[in-house]
Amino acid sequence: MVRLLALVSWMATAAPQLPGQQTSGLATRLDQATYAALRPILEAAGRDSIPLRPLEAKALEGTAKRRPAAQIVAAVQRLAQELQQARLLLRQAAPTAPHAEGDIVAAAEAIRRGVPAEEVAALRRRVPPATSLEIPLAVLGELVQRGVPAAEARAVIEHMVNSGVPQARMVEIPSHVDVALRVGAPPITALGSALQSLGIPVPPPGPGGLGPRRPPGDRG
Repeated sequence: MVRLLALVSWMATAAPQLPGQQTSGLATRLDQATYAALRPILEAAGRDSIPLRPLEAKALEGTAKRRPAAQIVAAVQRLAQELQQARLLLRQAAPTAPHAEGDIVAAAEAIRRGVPAEEVAALRRRVPPATSLEIPLAVLGELVQRGVPAAEARAVIEHMVNSGVPQARMVEIPSHVDVALRVGAPPITALGSALQSLGIPVPPPGPGGLGPRRPPGDRG
């Protein structure tokens, strides 16, 4: 839950910046050799419309922890690849939808937490193109991390988005799931209890016991 709140806070305060603004700021906070090694990665990310703020944060995190330059560069490169893959996934799922920086970051984080890429893509396809997925994907990652099957968790999130449930309510779901988990409820049951306790309509039963059924032949 702490990580979810941190992600939501970052998304609320983040403002798009030009590549030059990001890299020039980073140059004053890293040693010359580390910045020189990172600069090609950052410039390539800027050309590919990959969010630069998370890459900058990753580099500064490594510096604060006194990591070797090679380790910092490797971590930033790995994150850049994850963000690039997340952006491509969202674009393929909904070519005409806008793909905000926060959506890309949230998609990469959800996949890192164990959400299959196909479920991220399914969510993007099945909600209105203009819908921000920052919070829905963050909550999806939290639920999967708690043991809720990814397909069922995605179906529930999809149902809430399409039903107009405020995203501020979605943020509360993981902590309510925790309450049910602590008394021994299975994850999928804990999710149903959380929705009921928050007054959120529970989707029709699906294959996993919660959430809408997929149409025949639909693989997400």
